Amino acid sequence: MAAAVLLGLLLLVFFWRRPPASAPATAAAGVAQRSESAASAPKAAASNAAARLPQAAPAVREDSLRGTEVDGRIRVDAAGNLAADRELRRLFDYFLARLGERNPEQIRADLLAWLQQQTALSASVRAAVLHLFDRYVELQRASAALGRSGDLAADLERLRELRRRELGEELARAWFGEEEDYAALTAQRLALARDTGLDAATRSARLAELDAQLDPQQREVRAQSTDFQLALAQTAQLDAQQLSPAQRAQQRSELWGEAAAQRLGELDQQELDWNLRLRAYAQARERLLADSALAPSVREVKLQKLLQSFSETERRRVLALVDEGLLPR
Repeated sequence: MAAAVLLGLLLLVFFWRRPPASAPATAAAGVAQRSESAASAPKAAASNAAARLPQAAPAVREDSLRGTEVDGRIRVDAAGNLAADRELRRLFDYFLARLGERNPEQIRADLLAWLQQQTALSASVRAAVLHLFDRYVELQRASAALGRSGDLAADLERLRELRRRELGEELARAWFGEEEDYAALTAQRLALARDTGLDAATRSARLAELDAQLDPQQREVRAQSTDFQLALAQTAQLDAQQLSPAQRAQQRSELWGEAAAQRLGELDQQELDWNLRLRAYAQARERLLADSALAPSVREVKLQKLLQSFSETERRRVLALVDEGLLPR
């Protein structure tokens, strides 16, 4: 679940920063463009006749996922209809994990190439998978268009309502229900952590009560990930509140302790350093592109030299941002 939440946050960040021309003008506009209801989506009930498909990664891929097995699964019911379940979303998330290296259109082409390798699938099922993938991507864009208010509970509720307008209750619950339940508990935990009217013993007892609502598997994930999702949610909230480093450290210390707060602060600094380097690159690149006295071949050499300050992985991220028009201005 922690990995799914991280990917969800990355998707929201990626689409939130896309130029307005490539995203719906508003979340409502994105929904209006798709008038079909959840009842028109492929049936979500899988049966014992579900197809387990080859999981080899597409040969066209040459990036950070090279050599991995495709995650997720495509199921069909006894009538041959696609099951729009959590496993299908896992498949979408696997391909979308490459955001930052490839744009959504290229990722869709990779998904199509993989689907064409699955000879057990009918043409109608392949088409249904692509249709739902498109809806999933548009949902992420519409979700990002909601923005962040700094009130985690309110933001989660707005996101929940959007998903149901976009997908209908059944599909939204199948794809996001478990994470929404976990996120709601996360919001309550953060509220308790910020409640200065509680003494340490009372706060600890109430946090334990919330933890008791988790099933054993969720508690195990929480223990193994050291409250991974909660740390991400708190960081997103601190970003929205635009708190100073000292204020961020204080709030983190209250919830995690001094050592963990220091490590999270170091991650903040790494992100700041990246943003500064990216901005410097964007400014230098813009100056080169604006210099009409440079011959095209000379300009290209200079542009390549600008990339030498980044590692190979960072260069892929930078070039993906260039392709998407997402460099800082």
